Amino acid sequence: MVSETFRVIQLSDTHFLEEGGSAEGGFAYDTAEAFDAVFDHITDNHNADLVVVTGDVADHGEPAQYEQAARALGRFDIPVNICPGNHDQDAALTVGIGRPGIGTSSVVNADGWCHLFVDSNAGVMLPDEHGRHIDPVETADRLHRNGTLGAREVASIQDTLNTTSAEHVFVWVHHPPSCPIPMVDDANYASEWDALLTAFPIIKGIGAGHTHIPDKYQLHGREVVVAPSLKHNFDLEAQTWLPPGYWAYDFHADGTFDAELHLVEDTRWPRRPFGRALMSLFQGEITHTQLAEITMRRQQPSN
Repeated sequence: MVSETFRVIQLSDTHFLEEGGSAEGGFAYDTAEAFDAVFDHITDNHNADLVVVTGDVADHGEPAQYEQAARALGRFDIPVNICPGNHDQDAALTVGIGRPGIGTSSVVNADGWCHLFVDSNAGVMLPDEHGRHIDPVETADRLHRNGTLGAREVASIQDTLNTTSAEHVFVWVHHPPSCPIPMVDDANYASEWDALLTAFPIIKGIGAGHTHIPDKYQLHGREVVVAPSLKHNFDLEAQTWLPPGYWAYDFHADGTFDAELHLVEDTRWPRRPFGRALMSLFQGEITHTQLAEITMRRQQPSN
């Protein structure tokens, strides 16, 4: 018997650090502290069936960071499933995060829905001498890349969509396609999703992360939900920082779903204005490297 509602909590861009580690980019919330606050808010307010993490689990893709992530996510008493982000490293994620209750499955079926977990970094992967597809040797090749599915991931998605017995499909992926933020606008990635959404009306929506700017927008008649981060969040309209948070979803048997944004308001994370450099990054006028250089210069003591 299909129940009325399947409830999912979406976390994204958790950016866990090892003890004493420094955040990539030079500025961030304490993600362990942010996770504790978000975890408490979730457990106090929701009775969910599944936790989803849409990538950037670790800040630098290091094994010690996945150990921290696994310990934190293992506190949930419901299943957790993860897809990778551009900050993650494939082998380290698979080895470091895997434990009972935490998975990296490409499909989770529940109550008439197929929850499809997609790797939006797959197009960056390269074949090794054994034919296995692995991360590029240079981590920078992945670290600040926009999404790219590639032919193998597209074929895998098509196979799942053609063979699933579910009535409805919801896609979980790190990079939001056709996102209305110039920083992450990528025509090739958008075209990959244009083709999939046009060919497969069974896809009812997409949940993503990556931008650290919580949002909802429409794409080919589907709602794309973009999650907040634990590292730092931003409101582009108000040009302020935002507290850490998450989305809570209700998936209904009729193929509809609802998503509600929760931000954990606290004096530790004030909604203070952000500067011109960050807006320039979001507008695609400067790169992450240039922003990091600006941040480092500003942190240096003046003579």
